[in-house]
Amino acid sequence: MASPRLTEPLLARADVDPDAVREQLERITASAVFRNSKRYSALLKHVVERSLEGKPEDLKERTIGIDVFGRNADYDTNSDHVVRSVAGEVRRRLAQYYMEPGRESELRIDLLAGSYVPQFRMPLERAELVPVAAPVEMPASVPARRTAIAGVILAVAVVAVVAVLLSRPASALQEFWNPLLASESPALLCVGGGSSSVAREVEQAMPIGEFDRQPSRRMHTSDALALAGLASLLQSHGKPYRILNRAGATSFRDLQSGPFVLIGGMNNEWTLRLTSGFRFSFERSPNGARVADKQNPGNTSWSVDFTTPLAQFNRDYAIISRVRDPKTEQTAVIVAGIGSWGTQAAGEFVTNPEHLKKLEAVAPRHWGQKNLQVVIATDVIHASSGPPTVLAAYFW
Repeated sequence: MASPRLTEPLLARADVDPDAVREQLERITASAVFRNSKRYSALLKHVVERSLEGKPEDLKERTIGIDVFGRNADYDTNSDHVVRSVAGEVRRRLAQYYMEPGRESELRIDLLAGSYVPQFRMPLERAELVPVAAPVEMPASVPARRTAIAGVILAVAVVAVVAVLLSRPASALQEFWNPLLASESPALLCVGGGSSSVAREVEQAMPIGEFDRQPSRRMHTSDALALAGLASLLQSHGKPYRILNRAGATSFRDLQSGPFVLIGGMNNEWTLRLTSGFRFSFERSPNGARVADKQNPGNTSWSVDFTTPLAQFNRDYAIISRVRDPKTEQTAVIVAGIGSWGTQAAGEFVTNPEHLKKLEAVAPRHWGQKNLQVVIATDVIHASSGPPTVLAAYFW
């Protein structure tokens, strides 16, 4: 069986019935994961309807903020993250909805990270039933020579089309993800620790180090958003996967079973183990942690102080790694922040084609076949992470 290869997803399938999409939308918004939140349902309904109306150009952050959340036309999207925050939660809840048993046969509505234009997909078992045209019987009066010539012309045309497709350069998204998708084994998504649902006023006064280490069966919201974005990307390209929501429950044998994605930095022990020998790794300090650079050990600027109250925390750092891990002999993708906000930004970076173009701009030739690490920073405003900024990149 041929290995799956990443392709740019369609924004909306032309052969999907709009009425079927609207029925599925009602089914989703009436489900337990959506029905108790008007904000999440409102955003999802808005983007689906605009797409079905043929108005994807209206699905920009500012216009959504105005149309759905009543913001002023000149509101500052850098300081007001309402659209990004709600869209991230919608992505997480969509992933949660489709993970429930029995949902695999339903029409899919996806909202990939980095875009507010939804995708509509029929279930795989139905989408693969493409009608095959009946063979055309040539009249007896048509000479065999003419039939042969037509066959040669058709063959040449097919070869030409294939050649054009193969000559097209792979996108940055393809270059990054194809090494993981090339494996025929399902991918493993391994998430680090979580945080508790303590009262908001307690959270705001709590140091971020204590906040990120709160014992709970629930993962940190930012880690959950990263997980949802990664799961959505794999789902949209037909890559099977499974989730282990505690790094401590993940064994070395699990990591040997196929390609894997580690989500979380200081709260994921497998991330700390695997990155310890790389150029960029995490290093603890008495009051916090930093991204350490073996080629520039004196650099301490990529640091987080864990004693900072959550309400005053404004910047996080993350390491993105894609390597062929020599210990497990598997392709590993690691999206890992010092804090969970860095992890969320790292997740957005590797699932957003526009962000990955920034990596492609500084990458060497054939970088898709190399190991790589990227250090990013993200501004944190009102406990929400902003767009990622590339600080350093290394390929080998």
